[in-house]
Amino acid sequence: MHSPSERTKRSLSSILYSLLLHSSLLALALFLANSSRPRIVPPATHPTLALLEDAGTSHAIPVPLPPSTFAAHNRTPTRELDTTRKTLLPVPPTPQKMSGGGTPPKPHAGDGSSTALSGNGSDSEDARPAFPIFSPRPPVTDRALLPAIEAKVVVDVDVDALGQVTHETLVHGVNAQLNQLCLDAVRNWRFHPATVDGKPVPSQAELIFPFNKDYPIATS
Repeated sequence: MHSPSERTKRSLSSILYSLLLHSSLLALALFLANSSRPRIVPPATHPTLALLEDAGTSHAIPVPLPPSTFAAHNRTPTRELDTTRKTLLPVPPTPQKMSGGGTPPKPHAGDGSSTALSGNGSDSEDARPAFPIFSPRPPVTDRALLPAIEAKVVVDVDVDALGQVTHETLVHGVNAQLNQLCLDAVRNWRFHPATVDGKPVPSQAELIFPFNKDYPIATS
């Protein structure tokens, strides 16, 4: 049997334990309630997601290019274009230089019917003059041989069907030394022979050698 004083002490201890337990539970409930409250998040100052989205999508970038005369411009391209066909480009025609001393006496005049022939021959043939493919200049080693003002040595040569010089004739000279240098030099020249209807034929050519004080001097 317990005495009344012991029973009173045990009752006070139980009450204190109960108050302490309930206080702990109440504090825990208040902490959980505060931590679960919704918080307002301020907007981000740098829209990183938007930048990543723009960078990841495919988009066309217009690049202005200067117009070109050698490009085919088409504002309405064909979607199903045959890739085996070649594109027609507006390429300007390249003028062909013909040797032989200027315009022929009777130039051909076409009427657009593709019947005019090219060359310097008559209307019934296609004649093309010879032109040099190897033409070393006369080697002048002494500047005293050059004239004070420009002067020209003119030489006529006979060219065979193989393009070789078979004969040379002095038409106009400057002095004996320069004249002989030109005659010796043309003997080594080689020509693309003249042709008539595509066949090589013998021909004649006139060669002009201008001399002045600026003419390059050969080392040997």
